[in-house]
Amino acid sequence: MKEKVLVLGGGVAGLAFARELANKGVNVTVLSMHDYYISGPSRPLILSGEQKLDRITRGYNHLPKEIKVVYGRAVGVDFANRRVKLFHAKEERYIEYDYLVVALGLRYAYDAIREEDKIYNVYDLGKLFDLKHLIWNANKGTIVVNAPKQPYRCAPAPGETVMTIDMVLRHRGVRDNFKLIFVDGNEKPQPPVIADVWLKLFEEAGIEYYLGKQVVAVTPEGVELDDGTKIQADYKVILPPNKPVLFDSWLEVRSPKDLRLKDYDDVYAIGDIAKLPFPKNAEIAMISAVNAANKLLEDMGQGGGNYLDYKFSGWAYAGNLKGELKTLSVQFSLDFSEGKPKGSKDPEPKAEYTERKDNWEQGLLKRLFGY
Repeated sequence: MKEKVLVLGGGVAGLAFARELANKGVNVTVLSMHDYYISGPSRPLILSGEQKLDRITRGYNHLPKEIKVVYGRAVGVDFANRRVKLFHAKEERYIEYDYLVVALGLRYAYDAIREEDKIYNVYDLGKLFDLKHLIWNANKGTIVVNAPKQPYRCAPAPGETVMTIDMVLRHRGVRDNFKLIFVDGNEKPQPPVIADVWLKLFEEAGIEYYLGKQVVAVTPEGVELDDGTKIQADYKVILPPNKPVLFDSWLEVRSPKDLRLKDYDDVYAIGDIAKLPFPKNAEIAMISAVNAANKLLEDMGQGGGNYLDYKFSGWAYAGNLKGELKTLSVQFSLDFSEGKPKGSKDPEPKAEYTERKDNWEQGLLKRLFGY
């Protein structure tokens, strides 16, 4: 089987790229591991019940006719011979291509941490719902939440998680029975533009924090940090280091606006898997997809050329120190168009910013999936 344009990955970057080409009448094949997609930005609110899984889950049945989705798992790429090897139990199967777009995203490298006890987080669904059950039913204990060293997807997520846990415990009237600890592998809570806001929130919420320390082991007694520090904890909410899917390292591209691999004119890397000097999030993934699509359309003689600068606005859930199940959020923006990032923020958490983030996420899903 041979496809003219093959996209590996049916997430934000992969579908954004496919839609850009479909808008020009170009047929695209997207390889996806699953027949569904679950959005990530609002998953912390599943903990508080403010978000529901069905609102952020989509299938692939309402895409433009130019986009064909096939299901399977890529287990290797032969760039020289323009083919992708698929997992198949009985025989080797390949898809050949004229152009390849790698949008496989990242994986959570649990193997990078010595794991001797169960862990929770908001990234894997089972761990997410287990964490929700925990914070709505446990009555005392110590909970540690970590953020790995960058790069990892969705910079505010670990801070959002600990503040959402704090809010739920306050709502239940048991916050005083818990000790919350936040461990960040970076020198500042992420993203840096709102680092001072995070620290103020942690102090107001009574959350103990460690900065520039990485969790290297999860034990029955707690967690161990890279400097040898041992923190006692009953419950461990762990985001392991993020690593690229399928490849050993992030894929190097020629520039943020020319996302071809350095050695291959017919292969692009977009989204989280591309080695870019920017945060890994949905907005950056979208911009990289549009730029790659424009470059490919140029190469195919079908337009293109409308390259985008990397800049976006975002929102970080800040919990609610009153214990009301009405999350407040902080708004910030980052502009990388001139190289060194320029940031701005409104440091005051507001309910309207939570609504804006919801509207943005729902708009993103509609743009990609059609509803």
